[in-house]
Amino acid sequence: MTREAGGAGEAEASRTDVGGDRGRPRPRSADATTRWLQRILGVILFPLFRIPFVRATPGLAAYRRGPHRVFVCNHVSLLDTIFVASVLWSHGRSPILVLGDASVWRRSALSRFLSSRVGYLLERGRLNKLRIQELRAFGASVAAFELLVFPEGTRGDGLSVKPCQPGIFYIAREARAPIVPVFIENMQLLSTKTSGFHPLRGLRKVVIRFGAAIEPEEYLELDRADLTELVRRRLEQLAPGPPAP
Repeated sequence: MTREAGGAGEAEASRTDVGGDRGRPRPRSADATTRWLQRILGVILFPLFRIPFVRATPGLAAYRRGPHRVFVCNHVSLLDTIFVASVLWSHGRSPILVLGDASVWRRSALSRFLSSRVGYLLERGRLNKLRIQELRAFGASVAAFELLVFPEGTRGDGLSVKPCQPGIFYIAREARAPIVPVFIENMQLLSTKTSGFHPLRGLRKVVIRFGAAIEPEEYLELDRADLTELVRRRLEQLAPGPPAP
């Protein structure tokens, strides 16, 4: 849910991504091809990214079973989706649907193919009635998918958490599922918005922290401002503290 990789509240869904060129946006379903493709991707990404770069995944064990959830992550790099998805896939959390920026996911034939099975693509734009319907359709897709959202609206520095965009409010209210905060630590050593890919610098440095879930009973009565602030605060609690003197 970012301007670069899925900015809910700052993006407009492509009508073809949510069930056709006309009519009300519809939730995405997971067919056999989608499930098969994601299993294959999980096998490929595990040795390429999970093993060499991810040192630990504290808190993940709590989510190996149970219903589908909405995973909300801080955002540092365009590689964030690959890292979080590879970790979730390796622990049986599949299939996954990622809220993504159409301008990024449609840059190549390969990314377009992958997005058709992994991504729920949005165009940039302002929040309006249609956009809210699209966000709600994404939220309703939790019936078939684990949902992955980057709620800050832009890539950050990997240390702090920016205010969340309002789209997470509409997604959460429609999903009515546990919201799991996820903080990707040390991704800035590997890749950022302004730097390239630095594999040697990031070897075994990335830590993906999974926090306690925000249950529906905790957020359904909140207004938009309070819910987005709650998500931001729970992400911030997972951020690393200041370095020791």
